[in-house]
Amino acid sequence: MDHVGILSEAFYLPPDKKRVEDVFRDESVPFGTLSKNIDFQRDIGIEDIHVTDELPSELALKAARRAMDQAGVSAEEIDLVVDFTSIPEDYVGPTWSAAGLVQHELGLVNAFSTAVNTGGCASYHLALKSVMALMLADDDVETALLFAGDRTPDLNKTYYPITVASDGGSALILRKNADRARILEVETISIGRLHDVWYVPGLQNRKPNEEVSEKLLHMYAKMDKFNEGVIPINFRMFGKVMDRLLKKLDLTHEDVDYYIYPTFSTWDQAYFMKKFGLTPDKVYTSALKHRGHVQESDMVINYAEAVEQGLIRPGHTVMVVSNGAGFAWSAALIRH
Repeated sequence: MDHVGILSEAFYLPPDKKRVEDVFRDESVPFGTLSKNIDFQRDIGIEDIHVTDELPSELALKAARRAMDQAGVSAEEIDLVVDFTSIPEDYVGPTWSAAGLVQHELGLVNAFSTAVNTGGCASYHLALKSVMALMLADDDVETALLFAGDRTPDLNKTYYPITVASDGGSALILRKNADRARILEVETISIGRLHDVWYVPGLQNRKPNEEVSEKLLHMYAKMDKFNEGVIPINFRMFGKVMDRLLKKLDLTHEDVDYYIYPTFSTWDQAYFMKKFGLTPDKVYTSALKHRGHVQESDMVINYAEAVEQGLIRPGHTVMVVSNGAGFAWSAALIRH
C-alpha cells in the first residue's frame, strides 16, 4: 500500500535578535498573575526572539531552498506546492498566498500551488493531512513542497497570555513511498465556537470613530473567551486527539519514543509533560529560551533540531502535536 514520507525538513531563522524584556517594554505588556498562579512575564521562559524586516515570503523561500537541497530534489520534480503559513502577510487579499510566489521564484514549472492555513499553528497538521490525501488519491502527485513564513508586526510580537512570537520560515519535502519519516496518520479536532478567540480585526471591524492604524492588523485575544473556553479544555483536547490517533493505529503512549510540542512557554510545556506523565528527555523543549514561538513552523523546526541532535533516530515513533487559533488541536505520528 502506498504511503507518504518526509524526505527533508528545513528552516530559516533570521540572525537579528530582540530581547523579550525589550518586547514587553515596547508593547506595554501587563504585569500580574494569571490562573494557576502563573505570571506571564516571570514564567514565559523566553529570553530573546528572531526578528527581521524581510517579507514573510522571503523567509519561506530560504527555508524551501534548504529543504530541496537537503532532499536532493530538483525544481522539475515538485508536483505540488502548499503554503501552510497561518497568517499570510505579504499582501492582504482574499485569494493571495505565497504559494504562487514560491512556485514562480523556485521555477517549479510542473507544480500546482495552493494554501492550507485555517488552523492557526495547527495548520502544519492540516497541510500534512490534506497533502497526504491528495498524494495518495492522485497518481500524478509524487513529490510536494510544504512551507511557511512568518514575520509578525514590530509591535505585535506578544501573544498575551500565551507566548512571544519569533520571525522565521520552515519547509518540508514529502514524497510518495519515501522510506524516511513515514507519516503514519494525522488526526485533527476543531471547535467552531472558539473561532474568534484570537483574531486580526482589520479595517472592516473598526469601532465607531476609531482612527485607521496599524493596530487593526495586529493579533488580539478575547481574554474572557480564552479563559472560559480554551483553558478548561486545552489539555483534555490534546489527550483526545492523541488517543484517537493511537487507537486508529492500534498503539499506546508507551509506543511513542519522542514528542514534538510547540515552544509557547516553560509553564505550558511543564503542564503538557505533567498531564501526560512525560519526562523532559521525551519532549523537545530546549528551543524555547532563545527562539520563542515560530507559530506553525515550531513543529518543523523542533523536529529538525531534534533529528540533528540525535534525539530522534531512525525507527523512532514520534508524536507531533499542536493547537492553533481557529480553533484546532492536532496530532501526527511519524515513524522516522
